Amino acid sequence: MNRDVDLYMEEIARYDFFKRFSQAQLNQIISQSIYHQYEKNQVLFFHGDPARDYFFLLKGAIRLEKSDASGEYLFQDYIKEGTFFPYSLMFNERTYPYTGYSLTPVDLMLIPKDLLEKNVVDNQAQLLYMYQEMAEVLEFQEKRLQFTTNSSAYNRVIVSLAIWVRDMSRPMIVEDRTLKVIPYPLTINELAITAGTTRETAGKVVRDLTEENLIDFSRKKIVIYDEDYFMNFFL
Repeated sequence: MNRDVDLYMEEIARYDFFKRFSQAQLNQIISQSIYHQYEKNQVLFFHGDPARDYFFLLKGAIRLEKSDASGEYLFQDYIKEGTFFPYSLMFNERTYPYTGYSLTPVDLMLIPKDLLEKNVVDNQAQLLYMYQEMAEVLEFQEKRLQFTTNSSAYNRVIVSLAIWVRDMSRPMIVEDRTLKVIPYPLTINELAITAGTTRETAGKVVRDLTEENLIDFSRKKIVIYDEDYFMNFFL
């Protein structure tokens, strides 16, 4: 990991989250953070663990889950690389609100909670940036709640795919053209859980969208052939 850390640290300021810190603040954050590598399907932290660190995902993807005492899923979300989380802990003495799993091999930066909060309080530009990010996250979660209360399971699956496209896709060259691609091994079962429906319903939606040439859903990635179709749900 040491060689990878050196490379990440050389480029850390290019990530939007870190751009507003002074060089002195950035040096302090870099030197006092911890860096871990995880294989696929490892637990990164548990729901209810004391929240001592924030996280910045340097590489890979993470699945977040929260369930009730019966073991039924109440919440499932995903974090893509280049993302800071969780904003909900900022300036709160709390525990982690969900369990984190590595969806892929992961490189993770653990930033001490007290250290980051001190540097944010002393940096008005960073404080404003994080306030705006938290407001955007809250607005999106409100929309997501509205979408997922749709009585049609079929439509909930499409909306869940739209959320994945918005949150986790990036431009990539596919068949000699630039398309949006979700470059992570998401499954139909995970899509069903996210949409609150059965695997059979999620599978039917995926087959229908594939036949309409809107997506290509494979084991390693999801290719989006018509981004506008999914983005129209957010208008």
